[in-house]
Amino acid sequence: MGRRRLPVALLGAALALATGAGNAQQFNGQSPSYRSSPNAQSVPARQSVPATVTTSPPVPIQRTTPSSVPSAPQPASTAAQPAPSEPPRPQPLASAAASAQAATACMNEKKSASVDAAIKGCDAVISETLKNLANAYYFRGTAKFGKSDFDGAIGDYGQALRLDPSDPDYLNSRAAAYEAKKDIDRALADYNEAIKTNPNSIFAYNNRGAVFQRKGDFARAAADYGEVTRLQPNNLDAWSARCWVRAISPGQTQQALTDCNAALKIKADAADVLDTRGFIYLKLGQSDNAIKDYDAALKGDPKLAGSLYGRGLAKLRKGDRNGGNTDMAAAKAIRSDIAEEFSRYGLKP
Repeated sequence: MGRRRLPVALLGAALALATGAGNAQQFNGQSPSYRSSPNAQSVPARQSVPATVTTSPPVPIQRTTPSSVPSAPQPASTAAQPAPSEPPRPQPLASAAASAQAATACMNEKKSASVDAAIKGCDAVISETLKNLANAYYFRGTAKFGKSDFDGAIGDYGQALRLDPSDPDYLNSRAAAYEAKKDIDRALADYNEAIKTNPNSIFAYNNRGAVFQRKGDFARAAADYGEVTRLQPNNLDAWSARCWVRAISPGQTQQALTDCNAALKIKADAADVLDTRGFIYLKLGQSDNAIKDYDAALKGDPKLAGSLYGRGLAKLRKGDRNGGNTDMAAAKAIRSDIAEEFSRYGLKP
């Protein structure tokens, strides 16, 4: 029987697959709207780090419902939905040259390497091959997710985890698939495990916060969004998200105002943040400040129903009945249930 050779070329092709599909996924969101709980994750993603801190893409959090979830419902409520941006893709464990060197040492055809060196080379080849296989399962799971085959995606992410249990990104992705199936308990379990595996997993904190927010556990949601601000101090959307969940939490109005101010230091014309701060000022009875922020928010997005309705309430409080009724009617034309939304937060004409 002839001596077997390790498929170095195939290893190289697998490495190319792992790195070449780098921009295969993307996350999309809609403009801000009033919602009390975020929707399911749009698509799973590899871990990313903030553009504001490093050169990698940020992991933004938006008060939106992502538009690309095939089966997700559209709840009529208010929220800050984490929506990770386009993430980096899996990276090879070694360069092509190092991979070839490990394969050569493993085969040890000329007996030039020691036995220990040959074993070490084979260990490297096995490890790299398993990682590439895990990435292949991951990519296939992502493709299945895109087809709304969430069970198939969960199965493939599970296979990736069987091969590489230490990768928090596989856990994050499987959690997103569980969320799409509305299996919140399993999603939380995977996010918890991802954070245990990597305490700096921003994606996991983002999305676990969204799950807590959806469950109405605003304190835990705020804590997770706070971890994002700790890890990404210049993440505008993380500050905005925590501002919102605090704004709708009893006794957290001043803390919410502090968070919105921090967000506006990063981007002074952020319409969703101005919208939230206007809401806070309305709750505090500061009608002039509320109108000022709502005006600025509407300048950025004239179709913000919440800003129109909130500005209408503020105008009514100042005795401007015509202006107030006009704004509130315009808001209802955009969102027929916007009055009920504000009423649930104790803000009525």
